Amino acid sequence: MSKKIEHFDVAIVGAGFSGSMVAVHLARIAPNLRVVIGDKDRAFGRGVAYGTNRLRHLLNVPAGKMSAFPDAPDDFAKWLAARRHAFKNVGIEAISPDDFLPRRVYGTYIRQILEKGRRASGNLEFLRSQVLDIEPWGDRLHLTAENGTAFTAWRVVLALGNFPPGDPHVHDSSFHRSPRYLSDPWSQETVRRISRNDDILILGSGLTALDLLVSLDGIKSRGIIHVISRHGLFPQPHARHEPQPRWFADRVFPTTTRALLRLVRAEVIKAGENGIDWRAIIDALRPHNQRIWQSLPLPERRRFMRHLRTLWESHRHRAAPDVLSVKDAMIARSRLLLHRGHVRSIVDINPGLEVTFYNRAAMRERTLRVAYAVNCTGPECNYQKLKSPLVINLLARGLIRPDPLFIGIDTVPGGAVIDYLDAPSANIFTLGSTEKGRLFETTAVPELRVQARDLAVRLCEDLSGATQGDPVHQYQI
Repeated sequence: MSKKIEHFDVAIVGAGFSGSMVAVHLARIAPNLRVVIGDKDRAFGRGVAYGTNRLRHLLNVPAGKMSAFPDAPDDFAKWLAARRHAFKNVGIEAISPDDFLPRRVYGTYIRQILEKGRRASGNLEFLRSQVLDIEPWGDRLHLTAENGTAFTAWRVVLALGNFPPGDPHVHDSSFHRSPRYLSDPWSQETVRRISRNDDILILGSGLTALDLLVSLDGIKSRGIIHVISRHGLFPQPHARHEPQPRWFADRVFPTTTRALLRLVRAEVIKAGENGIDWRAIIDALRPHNQRIWQSLPLPERRRFMRHLRTLWESHRHRAAPDVLSVKDAMIARSRLLLHRGHVRSIVDINPGLEVTFYNRAAMRERTLRVAYAVNCTGPECNYQKLKSPLVINLLARGLIRPDPLFIGIDTVPGGAVIDYLDAPSANIFTLGSTEKGRLFETTAVPELRVQARDLAVRLCEDLSGATQGDPVHQYQI
């Protein structure tokens, strides 16, 4: 017996910043298109990045640079100004364009933009379930969700965002199954368990680790927090500086990693001699970063990932000074110890974990005893290692493939994914962190907001002819 299945023009998988803004632009440009946006966590507009409820989890960029719209750079600042009194009522006093605001405030901003788009369009629907599978269905795509919903779409946007950290490589991986190994640093249960008086281990020293330290500040009164990181680098602090947008104008950049490192170092020194902060030089590179990355031969990209990525990201992706002050205070009180090295083994010796790592400063192995180990190494980027049912099915069907560096999905300019036969897809697109391999610089709002707008325009142009003469949105299967 046949049954009816609903059809959409565009299906967006993922409702964090990227997916939400594609939906918003589609609603603005072509409100007649039927669009569905699905989210496994039902955190529409917030996603993982802006879903935290903790007021001390701050944006890593001042509010004045966080507009969701590339053509309206003051949109977020205006939104804040219109709600100044409401924020003061919940204890948020500083809301100027120079302030680092709580991330949950930004999540509310994106959610309200998305809701406004849904009301204005009337054709934007929310799917409160995880999409598990996508398969070709004639000239359309058939999607299946965890709640049993099935539907088709002309075009699909994979706005997958960041995945949880990958399990660390150690001699014996059986500890991954230990209840003392905590792989979700954002969960309330993780914070509750490690806030006791025991010593704990944090793997990684990036922005995720800083988030966890802020969560523990004030509630973990005893116990040492050990942090192990290969390079021993926390993110650098933001500081006010005079922008130098023309510093690299018309510059021809070298195409080797070594030469690029020498160039940046030389320019930072030159700037310092003229009283210019190094941050201005790093920021001046930003408009050129994608072009520089794409000019590098593949072996040079691999060399960068192996030797310079951590150094670059600690300076490029900086943190709010208030967040880093928490870390500094913990170090001053000898409650936080940073170890530069790499873990060799973690063994569950109930009660606790025995951690053996190579300490690069001491040039020897050391052993720690801790109650818990928390994985803050950053999102897993190798799609062949992900446990996501959707990604597994997309790979199995040959609809996507990892990029050559295994840090995202292989794509062409414009965001169309490349399948296992080396052919760009006509109806599956992506944006954001999935395009790291091709763009590298593709995870921050200034890049994402442009990608979201441009992809929405591309989809509208594609669909202007594809759906002509096909006004009915239900089909028999």
